[in-house]
Amino acid sequence: MSNCCSIDPNAERTPCPVCDSTGPVIGDKPVKAHLPDAADGQWQHCATADCPVVYYLGDDTVTTEEVKAQVAHKALDKPRPVCFCFAHTADDIAADLQANNGVSTIKADVKAAVADGFCACEYLNPSTKCCLSDIHRTIKAIEAARPTR
Repeated sequence: MSNCCSIDPNAERTPCPVCDSTGPVIGDKPVKAHLPDAADGQWQHCATADCPVVYYLGDDTVTTEEVKAQVAHKALDKPRPVCFCFAHTADDIAADLQANNGVSTIKADVKAAVADGFCACEYLNPSTKCCLSDIHRTIKAIEAARPTR
């Protein structure tokens, strides 16, 4: 996984024009993965789950309807993607845990792939961050939701 060199660490953060929440600056590479003609600039990611905006640059927005892949925390009525590089959903991880006595082969496979440089989170994940922590949190949530015996 490479660092996204298009992100200016000193870029001014502004609030989302729809929900007024201030998201992290992510640059333009993740946006261009969905919309190649998007304006160059210091785009931000809106992390508010019920806001339709995924990315914004001033008043320019990219919504959940415009992105190519469903956005994890904004996928309220569809299978929730957890890993964008390898297309694993929360449902996939739950099934994996069930099939492997509570051990996630998906997590192990993704961890190995990341270590070998076979991911593109900075382009595919709307947050531009590695999904391994999302996979870990998803596993913990699935485990916590299991009925105790």
